[in-house]
Amino acid sequence: MAKSKGGLCTVLTTSKQEEAEIAVNACQGWVDPCEFCDKRFNSWEEVSEELLEKIPTKPGIFEIALKNKGTTEVVLIVLEKTDIQKHAFVSIDRIKDQVADKKSKATKSSILFRWMIFKNPNDKDVLNLCAHWQNNGVLPKQTDAWPGTDILRNTDALVFSDKLQKWCYPKKDAYWKKSKAPPSKLVEVIEGCDWTKPCEICDVNFSKWMKLEDVVANDLAPDEPGLFMVSVCVGKDVEVVDIRYDPDGIKLNIKNALQNCHKSYGHVLKNKKFVHRDPTLKVRWTQFRDADSDNCCYLYAHWINSGSLPMMTYALPGDKVLDKNKNFVVRSVDKKWCYEIDAFKQMRITKHKNKKYIIDDLEEDMKYLNYSEQS
Repeated sequence: MAKSKGGLCTVLTTSKQEEAEIAVNACQGWVDPCEFCDKRFNSWEEVSEELLEKIPTKPGIFEIALKNKGTTEVVLIVLEKTDIQKHAFVSIDRIKDQVADKKSKATKSSILFRWMIFKNPNDKDVLNLCAHWQNNGVLPKQTDAWPGTDILRNTDALVFSDKLQKWCYPKKDAYWKKSKAPPSKLVEVIEGCDWTKPCEICDVNFSKWMKLEDVVANDLAPDEPGLFMVSVCVGKDVEVVDIRYDPDGIKLNIKNALQNCHKSYGHVLKNKKFVHRDPTLKVRWTQFRDADSDNCCYLYAHWINSGSLPMMTYALPGDKVLDKNKNFVVRSVDKKWCYEIDAFKQMRITKHKNKKYIIDDLEEDMKYLNYSEQS
């Protein structure tokens, strides 16, 4: 991360009459030291079980870097709103697997980590860090999505400049970026998911849980677009540990994605939460072709409203899709996603009518068949 001469802010003047837009200063890369980040994180440490155990079980941000020939490169950034220690163990195991791969360029690298904790994800430092990274425009190599996108979208402290395509400090007379306000129409908040308990909403939309090793060994995954979730089962207890999707378009080919990544899930079984308890990995999926549909949006909102992340998931899908869907709005009090009841009522009526038309057509066909037999 390149050292900034201008401090945190970069001032960009658009015209004499127009007030200058002040962008949050961007990281110039992930290799050189960054004074802004260094002030907020503790020092880099080489990975060891003992040091990982000392990470607080609190909300925070966790970074992993690879050091090779004197060069330290940040490869992963994780923002966790509940327990960074839990995600630290999973993330380190994943990076260790890549370093151990003889075909990987990172084979001779040592793994470093550092962390910081926060009381509230809306803290000024957290917001500025997330904007600082996003304004760089290029993700660290092992980071699937920008940390803190949901937080930035729901704050008034920073605004996104469409002209500069960067996060900026709001101008005094600027329209401050706000959550979509609920309309005067009747809306209802969507229940959030609990990753450790049975979930009726997910159960209705997904296939049944199956052993991950059986699905892969017997080629049972559908060769269709959609997404899948992976869980760890201990006896009757089931905990969702990952929702796998394409960061760009959400839907992915379920079969291909499972074949490519199923081995990486073995690391989660080493977590102290599951070890020595005979855990089993299971998988289930949902198929869809339109990732922007109301049904998919309802699922995204259900997950986002949980306020937490599965153990191996770094960001939940659908926040940008929800923002564009007029049938979903954010409740300003607690930033929970809601749906417009009338829109879903109309959708149910339409489905009922379609079902009735099908039944009427079948009855008409039966009458025709009976008449033909009598003739």
